Amino acid sequence: MTEPLKILILEDDPFDAEIIQRLLRKEPWNMELTLVTTRNDYETALGRFHPDLILADNSLPQFDAGEALQFARQQSLYIPFIMVTGTVSEEYAVEMIKAGADDYILKDRLTRLPAAILAAINQQQAKKGKQEAQEEIRRSNERFLTLSRLTRDAVWDLDLTTNSLWGNESFHYLLGFTSPAVPALDEWINRIHPDDREKMASRLEEIRRGAILSWEDELRLQLPGGDIRTVLDRAYALKHDGGFPVRLVGALVDITEKRKMEEEQMHSRISQQKELTRAILEARELERNTLGIELHDNINQILASINLRLGYYLDEPEGNMDVVEDCRQKLVTAIRETRNLSHQMVMPRFSEKSLRDELYLLVENYTPAMSVSLEVRKMNEKKIPPLMKETLYRIVQEQLSNIHKHAKASFVQIRLSTSSGSVELLIRDNGVGFDPQLKRKGIGISNIYHRAESYDGKVEIVSHPGAGCYLVVHIPLS
Repeated sequence: MTEPLKILILEDDPFDAEIIQRLLRKEPWNMELTLVTTRNDYETALGRFHPDLILADNSLPQFDAGEALQFARQQSLYIPFIMVTGTVSEEYAVEMIKAGADDYILKDRLTRLPAAILAAINQQQAKKGKQEAQEEIRRSNERFLTLSRLTRDAVWDLDLTTNSLWGNESFHYLLGFTSPAVPALDEWINRIHPDDREKMASRLEEIRRGAILSWEDELRLQLPGGDIRTVLDRAYALKHDGGFPVRLVGALVDITEKRKMEEEQMHSRISQQKELTRAILEARELERNTLGIELHDNINQILASINLRLGYYLDEPEGNMDVVEDCRQKLVTAIRETRNLSHQMVMPRFSEKSLRDELYLLVENYTPAMSVSLEVRKMNEKKIPPLMKETLYRIVQEQLSNIHKHAKASFVQIRLSTSSGSVELLIRDNGVGFDPQLKRKGIGISNIYHRAESYDGKVEIVSHPGAGCYLVVHIPLS
């Protein structure tokens, strides 16, 4: 014993008190003894001395061991108590034990006192440990019940030995149990969607065998009214000392709305992708038609004119060198038109080429017809991925083509810039303008929207008939 064992001796006979103290001091204990002879001294010592053990005589004048024990217990002092007496009836000794005494020793058998003291102290420590353990269990259960009331999750607890089930209020509400009575395990299993019951039964069997100690899975619940709810079920097994699972504690989280939102978002993405695919196919078809028209109505007509002129020259070569020169000029025109057409149809390789340079080349194709200002000083090209460069290039190309064909503009401003998190494209013209709500349905404008939206970008078009057009595209670089 490291701490002194404090023993309070209640004895009015000096001779008996001396014998008891001598006997105790022979033991190899670190102890502290206090002797009291009256009721007042006894009551005072309990408050000041704080004994670890009480030895009480049963025959003090007007004060006996029974009263001493009763007073100690009234003070909530559950101290080991041993009655030491000369003579006492067996019935009285039994009553004292029932009242809370740990033992009794006859004065003619004091040699048993040290062993009785050790036994009483050990018994009291075991009782105290049990009480503390029970109190900790009580506090733990209290915390568990409090948390189960506070959380929105459906908390449940399954005893694997008896199959008895407990659930909090959220558990009853989520599974549609209107009765406050605890449902049976089969009632819970029957609330699981038929397609998921086998999965649940399999998990429980694995837990019982000890194959797994926890699970996290999605289940569908089929409620009495026909409503289907999707829940995330998490569970953990508590094992017995021997290693066998005895309890299963879990929680159901209702994720029905979350799954609906995800499905709606997925359907929306699929619809957007289909719409984008249709727009791309329409754009390709339009490009093919444009190519066919340009080849037939422009380049083919130029070549046909050259063919006729050369035929005339071959019939009348004398003095007709101006025909050859005219044919040469027409060939130069045909080459230029072919180059312009190829620039429109073939996407530059931006993994190798500069977006800045390709935009300048693109602008040159339109400068004979209108004044085009290109501003790229605030563009950091290194921040823009190659595929995004293709998108920006096509948007500029599409809008320039729209302006050239329909706007009757004399001036176009193009400004491309980057910031820390996005790229901005501005295209403004002083043409005849249009109604964006009507034009939005056209393939050209629709393509611009789809190209920007494929990168989570946004398009803003401000235009009115007779007031030109103001187009802004924002695309996040992340």
